[in-house]
Amino acid sequence: MSTLAAQDPGRPMGGAEKVAAVLLALDRDVSSRILKHFDHRELKNIARVAARLDAIPSKTLEDICDGLIDEISNGAPDLLGGESVAEELLASALPDEQVADIMSELRGRSNKFLWQRVGALSEKVLGDYLATEHPQTAALVLARVDPGTAAKVLALLPGPLRASAMRRMLVSKPVSEHVLHLVEEALQEDLFAVSNAPSTAEVSARVAGIVNQLEREQIVEIIEGISAAEPVLAEQLKSLIFSFEDIVGLSQKSRMMIFDQASTERVILALRGADSNMREAVLPCLSQRTRRMVEAELASPAEPPRKDVVASQREIANIVLRLSEQGLIDLAAEKRGEVA
Repeated sequence: MSTLAAQDPGRPMGGAEKVAAVLLALDRDVSSRILKHFDHRELKNIARVAARLDAIPSKTLEDICDGLIDEISNGAPDLLGGESVAEELLASALPDEQVADIMSELRGRSNKFLWQRVGALSEKVLGDYLATEHPQTAALVLARVDPGTAAKVLALLPGPLRASAMRRMLVSKPVSEHVLHLVEEALQEDLFAVSNAPSTAEVSARVAGIVNQLEREQIVEIIEGISAAEPVLAEQLKSLIFSFEDIVGLSQKSRMMIFDQASTERVILALRGADSNMREAVLPCLSQRTRRMVEAELASPAEPPRKDVVASQREIANIVLRLSEQGLIDLAAEKRGEVA
């Protein structure tokens, strides 16, 4: 790695070099506050320059800072840059993962943080991605993640790709830094570049998670409001929403599964706020003992607070959504009437 200042003392320093020199000369607390105002590209450039700086005479620093850095003006020793100093400078202001990302690019070495992120992906996401890649890429990636994760991902790959990837892992030679860097760039672009920009489906799911906590009247009002301006989005959102009253439309098998997981107390409270159709749909799904207890409670004149009734209905609806996420209930098929 070539150095800058000592290599040609007479050469005027560029803007990035001056910034790096000043930041290295400042107290770490001060420089860390300044660094937070730079974007990632600027930080990378500053770190690159700081890593290449050699000894900078105090006189040069005085000229750069125009007398603003008193310590140097009073005869502080020459300033020395370098990779370790650049890394220390970044570490004073940035998260560890961002420091690792920037420094790994400067050094041209494997980005440990990127591989940690790859290893943290779900097996299905990583498996789906590698299923479309070359066996050599799959082998390279799997060799750099946790063995347990690699085994689970391998099990999801098509047979021929799985065998080819395993063979390449067994006989592969060390990968050049250039090739590894290209693979890392592809992984960053394909798997993480848009991680902060959720898809329409993801946004709809988040909104549905909020709307599902509301009462039915509020849900209807929201759907109608969205439908007036965005009918397609309204339909997508509607498919993700489930309220307690929708249980009537589910199959007997699904209802039994739901109420098998609901406490008797919650069932009683939920049904106190339900009409006769709902009660007729739910009671046959309970065990004989539970049904007798529920019917006895419903026959009493007690009137629990409305909020307790709504909370119980919401909890049971959440059981439905959880079973749907687990693949035990197909809500879409139920709504289409495809489940008996």
